[in-house]
Amino acid sequence: MIKVKNLSKTYQNGYQALTNVSFEIQPGEFVYCVGPSGSGKSTLFKALSREIEFSFGSVELNQFRVEKIPARKLYQLRREIGIVGQDDLLLEQTTCFENVAFSLRALGINQKEIKERARAALEQVGMLAYQKHYPAELSIGQRKKITIARALVNQPSIILADEPTANLDNKSSVDIMKLFLKIHQKGTTILLATHDSTMVNSIRKRVIELKEGNLIRDDHLGGYSSFFDPKDVYVW
Repeated sequence: MIKVKNLSKTYQNGYQALTNVSFEIQPGEFVYCVGPSGSGKSTLFKALSREIEFSFGSVELNQFRVEKIPARKLYQLRREIGIVGQDDLLLEQTTCFENVAFSLRALGINQKEIKERARAALEQVGMLAYQKHYPAELSIGQRKKITIARALVNQPSIILADEPTANLDNKSSVDIMKLFLKIHQKGTTILLATHDSTMVNSIRKRVIELKEGNLIRDDHLGGYSSFFDPKDVYVW
């Protein structure tokens, strides 16, 4: 569950990135977050994971009040969340398996469980056969799948995906979107930010829309926009 109430963020230079944003996402929902560049999507995602402090408001994420968690216990919050961003941020000198297993080692999990969970995450994204490969040996789409496996390895209840298909070609974007839908079907809550109007218009889910830091629309079976865009092609 995600419950956001009157969330606001003002940066030190005075820029108001979010203004009184409020919404709720129930367990198991799939929600798109849309809006132009600079609308506040990335700031929202960083606030949800406490990557940044917000200026006002409250965020509940499962059993946590995000703004009240002391820094020393943030790891407990982040076990609940799998994060997938535009940039893969893979460790280039380690194998795909080790990239996925890395966070488990930091938690002191025993080697047998690390192996089982890392292999299960790789299998879930269709990349188990590449576990001994290095990131440089993979295509952009394959790298993104490893990033998703890394997000899944802690078995989170929530996935925050900030523009995960932004740097991909059409075929790879379709593959990644199908993967998110498969993950969602297993009960994982997904909040996915995107500029891909074709994806949003073709696979109808709930849409929340930001503009200039304000939540301007919450549509439970919405499209990317209420206005027809001739660039939209329905291929999904």
